Amino acid sequence: MSGRSLLLVAQLAPPLQITAAQRVAGLVKFLGRLGLEVAVLTSAVSGEGPVEGASRVARTRDLLASPLNWRRGQLEALAGGGAGYSDRSPVERIIVPDVALASWLPFALPRALAMGARHRFDCVLTTSPPQSTHLIGLALRRRGLPWIAELRDGWTFDPPRAPWPTGLQRRIDEGLERRVARGASALVGVTRPITEDLARRFGGRAETVTNAFDPDERPTEELAAGLVGTDRFSLVHTGRMSVVGRDARPLLAAIARLRAEKPRLGERFELVLAGAVTNAEEAALRVCAPDGILRLLGAVDRPRALALQRTADALIVLAHGVSIRSVATGKLFEYLAAGRPILVLGDETEAARIVAETGTGFAVPASDVDAIAAALCRLERGVNLPVRDDVAVARYAYPAVASRLAELVEEVVHAP
Repeated sequence: MSGRSLLLVAQLAPPLQITAAQRVAGLVKFLGRLGLEVAVLTSAVSGEGPVEGASRVARTRDLLASPLNWRRGQLEALAGGGAGYSDRSPVERIIVPDVALASWLPFALPRALAMGARHRFDCVLTTSPPQSTHLIGLALRRRGLPWIAELRDGWTFDPPRAPWPTGLQRRIDEGLERRVARGASALVGVTRPITEDLARRFGGRAETVTNAFDPDERPTEELAAGLVGTDRFSLVHTGRMSVVGRDARPLLAAIARLRAEKPRLGERFELVLAGAVTNAEEAALRVCAPDGILRLLGAVDRPRALALQRTADALIVLAHGVSIRSVATGKLFEYLAAGRPILVLGDETEAARIVAETGTGFAVPASDVDAIAAALCRLERGVNLPVRDDVAVARYAYPAVASRLAELVEEVVHAP
């Protein structure tokens, strides 16, 4: 694999400190260590500077970086620059398949074609969301370049968004997905349900290459000083909650029930949310949270978030939403590295399967307040907790994940 040249195309990349950019960071870093020459094409909205492991980084214009961008405040909040952000813009309900088709693709596509003409890459990897990123891969594939299309969320399958409002939009979206899926040399899904759906509907090569954690990231716990109560049992959720249907209220209801039925136990719990929340989410959470239960930290920088995960008594995955089967949030893999017990709210999700496989936690139905309350008792008492399988956990670290992706690159390069 040493000496292979790969063009990785992603709208969001380092130094932006959000989960979507962390996959790019991990893949580029460890693919580089395997000897691949990785060039990154990304958006100026991600910031400036090099990406560790990349041979070169091209950052194009993006209307999301414009002062006129209606989502600029949201992006700053997600990256740690604010405590709250508004709900989705109405424009996101209009442009198919996503806003990046208008904001970034007009700048990224010409740059990709120019890069491909100057440097004969062995392969291109496009990673979404946004799904319109794959149209760059489609264009380069037409020029003879082997192409891997990677989906970190489902497209028309199990999408983490509300359905399109019109039939015409749905048909356009389905048509774009079909062209991408049938045009790519290989398809990658970051969860098994996504991969299985791609293989079932479109045939061809489809592989699962999961999200992962970077074993080099080892923040000191002092960074989390003061973020959790020293005399409380701290349930911690880091990252954004604002995915359609994702809701912490059943968890708050379970804590409230324990307070009513088992006051001494129930009063020990606190729920710590470290991440941007919408204005509507904050209002709803504060209404239903009993006094003293809820800590809303807002967006925190990545080192502090990782340190917070390591000081938690238990880590919470809110996996239930419109995306049910395929949910395995990016934060889950950071949780695997943190070494704290994980409670997944969503027992039929991919996140539930992964914590069971690795022995890092357990899952309960997302809306079953009784089951959640029983799970909290189990966690607080430390009763019948799974035994961590370090070998299984290591399969979800970026060295292993990058190695699987590098093998796939080699296969598509050699494919007839």
